[in-house]
Amino acid sequence: MPAPTKLPVRIFRDFSAFGLGLMQQVARRLAPTRMRPVHITWLFLLDGLLAAWLVRRGRRRTDRLAAVLLIGKHLLDGLDGALARHQRPSRLGRYFDSIADFVVNVALFAAVADRRGGRLRDRLFSAAGLLAMLLQGSLYNFYYVRYRHHLAGERTSLPDEREARPYPWDPPRLTRLLQRLYLLLYGWQDRLVARLDVWLTGPQAPPLPSPALMTALSTLGLGLQLAVAAALLFFGQAARLPQIFLGPYLLWSGLLLGWRAREARALTRSD
Repeated sequence: MPAPTKLPVRIFRDFSAFGLGLMQQVARRLAPTRMRPVHITWLFLLDGLLAAWLVRRGRRRTDRLAAVLLIGKHLLDGLDGALARHQRPSRLGRYFDSIADFVVNVALFAAVADRRGGRLRDRLFSAAGLLAMLLQGSLYNFYYVRYRHHLAGERTSLPDEREARPYPWDPPRLTRLLQRLYLLLYGWQDRLVARLDVWLTGPQAPPLPSPALMTALSTLGLGLQLAVAAALLFFGQAARLPQIFLGPYLLWSGLLLGWRAREARALTRSD
């Protein structure tokens, strides 16, 4: 049975993958049908945009509904990948998935900026929170993709997406178009994290993070980020969303980077 967390064996606990075991069971039932992963991606995109629209309305009841929709978006986001692993992988779907994530995140933080008053300073503050959220998610994904390749797991994502080529069944022109858009949105983040890792660990190829560190890094994954956003919405604290990623999450990310540097240097010395 394909692994819900994209790894052939469970090496670490992925806090951002909550609920995806259930989505794996749903994917098994959907696999023989005409439902395709891209259909699920469209559903989670619409789900996330609806959640952002509800946040913009600024009512307690709509906030709570938006919180439920964000959790639903996370589950659908896991379902499209699980279904692809049961059917066949797609680079087109891989890029569309990440672009849809970006669109939902932008819509959500734009709605929060409106909730805070819609002034220029509110939009800049929300934009800073969005940037922090994206970079923190890219930090986890950087190591997660390398773990998957090292352990012969799911390889639709590459450490350097500039090297990716469409699968034979992917429409080449559309796939390359989405790849260019992906690189525009995320490529600079991937390169920034890669350079940061070299700076922290030294110029030689550093060892992979330990399972304990990967478990801690998984708290930066999009699934848990959305769960945090949903909790804020449910308890009527939508306006505090940027502070979470510019405050506690940023501090936690710094601690994790320090852990990474110490661990990598210790392992390098032991070799």
